[in-house]
Amino acid sequence: MDCTFHLEDFTILTDEQRNLLDDVVKNLPIIADLSQADIFIDCLLEDQQAAIVVAEANPRTTQSLYKTSVVGQIAYEDTEPGVLFSLKTGKPVVGSRGISQENVVMQQDIVPIKDRFNQTIAVLIKERDISQEIQTEQKVKTLMNSKNNREKEHLMQSAIIQEIHHRVKNNLQIISSILRLQMRRCSSGEAVEVFRDSIARLSSMAVVHDYLAQHGIENVDAKFVMEQISALLISLSKTPESRLNLSVQGEPLFLPSEIATSVFLIVNELVQNCIKHAFSDHQTGMIEITVHSRKQMAYITVSDNGQGITGMHSKDKSSSLGLQLVELLVEEKLQGDLSFFHSNRGTKVSLTFPIPDKVIS
Repeated sequence: MDCTFHLEDFTILTDEQRNLLDDVVKNLPIIADLSQADIFIDCLLEDQQAAIVVAEANPRTTQSLYKTSVVGQIAYEDTEPGVLFSLKTGKPVVGSRGISQENVVMQQDIVPIKDRFNQTIAVLIKERDISQEIQTEQKVKTLMNSKNNREKEHLMQSAIIQEIHHRVKNNLQIISSILRLQMRRCSSGEAVEVFRDSIARLSSMAVVHDYLAQHGIENVDAKFVMEQISALLISLSKTPESRLNLSVQGEPLFLPSEIATSVFLIVNELVQNCIKHAFSDHQTGMIEITVHSRKQMAYITVSDNGQGITGMHSKDKSSSLGLQLVELLVEEKLQGDLSFFHSNRGTKVSLTFPIPDKVIS
């Protein structure tokens, strides 16, 4: 993740305004991780004809739109109209389309940053790649002029499914935001823990729907999505003292969406358990997920080098929800098997389940 701040050339901002922006910049990395998007702060140039990127943060929970830093680059009204509109009017803009500095078609959600006198001094921008959606729109327009009714129907169904996944993802993120607000009002440590677990589960599900919305297919690359979910979980659990590393190894494994969500919820529970229990005495450690398949069987393991955990297969109340959820998903959704292996070098949990014929290559 990159987060930089560049205001040396801004004589139109006061010291107080710069300090305000500095406080916002400190929160950009967590905003990028939670929103799974590239986040920027732009300021209006003195001639008010363009804006300049003064800060950025790239997410660790999904792939960034950018290969290099764009701090210091100029945003023009022709390519980013929403940014200039928000800077000049002080009004938020949602769903504005633009062209990035690296020539990628993207969608921007823009919120003005104002000082104590309600003067707009900058804008906070969330960017999302929509080049795939643009291509789909072009295909729809082309096919609507075609006489091939079967092809028309297929494409329309695909576009509708993508839109459904996109809306489900947005709804899950809204619910997560509401839970975060509620969590901040809790004084009970146990209640906060419940909120965090629920937010992590919803976030994992949102990652799956985001993948399906962007790729327009009903099969999910489990290894790729696990990398995103794992990065999100580590980010959510991050404290100044923690030094946990998580890696995903193995081969691509494509699963139908109806079982992929169950797999990711199981992995979410196992990784969360490692984070909470395997390293409770020392905050340094490694969690590794491996993915591979053979014939019609999938094999996924989650291992750690911590102190050894027992919560996932014990019957105490504190672990019952996670245990019940995992057992339910493994037995009823996957028709699979879950095995635990403990040693003084850590814990390994192995998940095995059959792969539906339709995703066998």
